[in-house]
Amino acid sequence: MIWAALFWVGLAVVLVSYIGYALWVAWLAWVRRRPVGVEYLPDDRLPVVTCVMAAADEAALIERKLRLLFRQDYPREKLSILVVSDASTDGTDQIVAQWAARDDRIRLLRTPRRSGKPTALNLARAHIRTEIAVFMDVRQELTPDAIRELVAHLADPTVGVVSGDLRVRGDAYWTYEGFLRKCESRSGSMVQVTGSLYAIRTADAPVIPPDTILDDVYVPLTIALTGRRIVLAERAGSLDVATRSVGYEFVRKVRTLAGLVQICHSIDGCLNPMQNPVWGRFVLHKLSRLICPYGLLLTLAGSLLAAGWPYRLVFGAGVVLVLIAIGGRFGVRSRLSSLSQSLVALNLAALWAVPSYYFDRISVTWARVETDRT
Repeated sequence: MIWAALFWVGLAVVLVSYIGYALWVAWLAWVRRRPVGVEYLPDDRLPVVTCVMAAADEAALIERKLRLLFRQDYPREKLSILVVSDASTDGTDQIVAQWAARDDRIRLLRTPRRSGKPTALNLARAHIRTEIAVFMDVRQELTPDAIRELVAHLADPTVGVVSGDLRVRGDAYWTYEGFLRKCESRSGSMVQVTGSLYAIRTADAPVIPPDTILDDVYVPLTIALTGRRIVLAERAGSLDVATRSVGYEFVRKVRTLAGLVQICHSIDGCLNPMQNPVWGRFVLHKLSRLICPYGLLLTLAGSLLAAGWPYRLVFGAGVVLVLIAIGGRFGVRSRLSSLSQSLVALNLAALWAVPSYYFDRISVTWARVETDRT
């Protein structure tokens, strides 16, 4: 009897984390939609915007990103670019300096030693002179009207942070994650942004603790605690592709999940439902990912040891899912294998994330991602 009870407890944890929460926010987005007061201003009334990029050894991509920014559907005279080189050693500084010599809207800053993205963003913060700051990574491409869309959404005074829509080609998990974020935004507020593209009012930019792992959670949650929304500009696309290595993706997920543990310690009121207006969403969308692998283990143990063929059927389904994921690792590719690999990697990463954080195994600096981009 006890194994059956453990099975149902574990299954409830898994279903709430992956299906229940998604159904709940989808229902809210349908029946209680909260539109954003988007305002598209004529060019002569658009605010001047500073695009901020932290770059660490991005010589292979930085020039392409600068060209993309100057192709944006935004008045050129109202667009400035601030690149902070995190002690790059590969020619990034020289490339940006050459562009800056030809165009005074581009400025290069540099950290004296590799310190991580938060330190780079804090350095940039002191040099932003415009009303709106758009933070972005170097790697991703942008849709042509991305900046205009972000600015239009910030016209709503109830909005504090606007995220771009990260679109990851070839990643089944990101299709699911993107759906969740759209539903959260449409029904009220998200709990984070995509670090590859988001905009805030410069006056709201916090000083980020230099050891922060997830600036794309720290910054928006800090602003959300003031009562303003975190929303998605669905037409502001930040375009990426899946990482090449499953092992690399596992390491990335460990780092991300460990960062969630850090957020709980570093933001006062984050876990207090009386202070955090997105508390429920933060717990169900983010923190439940840390609990989910234990739910899966309970489900598998209960299905193996409880009496009755339905439990054995669930156990068999779990084994098949793992085998499909292993098959994908060895070249048997399908949409199901991609999803299975993502789920297995996510849950293994969640098991390792908490001890990694508390044993100080996570660095604030991060290597450039290798992708399938050709």
